[in-house]
Amino acid sequence: MYQDLDLGREQINLDKAEPDYPTGPFSIGVGGIVIHEERVLLVKVTYGHQGWILPGGYVRPTETIGDAVKREVLEETGLLAEPLELVSVRSRITGGRNDLYVAFLMKVVGGDLKPDGKEIAEARYFTLAEMEDRKDVPKLNTCILRRVHEAKSLRFTLSNYKPTPDERYELWL
Repeated sequence: MYQDLDLGREQINLDKAEPDYPTGPFSIGVGGIVIHEERVLLVKVTYGHQGWILPGGYVRPTETIGDAVKREVLEETGLLAEPLELVSVRSRITGGRNDLYVAFLMKVVGGDLKPDGKEIAEARYFTLAEMEDRKDVPKLNTCILRRVHEAKSLRFTLSNYKPTPDERYELWL
């Protein structure tokens, strides 16, 4: 459907030239928090636990975390969204693999909400209370959302700093 996507700062290639899943001992995952009228967008996946989660996925070797979350939200929901703030970082080691997951508060800038129909069966908005009442929403997601709703302090935002103009680089402060 999409070949390349120009989202302002850089062009994102959505072709599947790179592996969908990390194969080494390290992985970085991203999640996008899209809020509309006090409700958060969750997607129902067709694999794994088959529950409702934040849209997101793995970062490819040639992507920054910001590019990856934009790509994943677009692929899974049809929404063009920009990361505004880095709101959580989870680090865990399981089965000899170091797994890092970062979640961003996102702003929708275009597109139409439409799940991809392959990985994502449905997409809809939930209140935090609805998320907490469901058994098919991971506790990690409700924990992150509770923090987003309660936090009044500053979170990480994308800085303008780049060591060289042509380097693929993001510094979130």
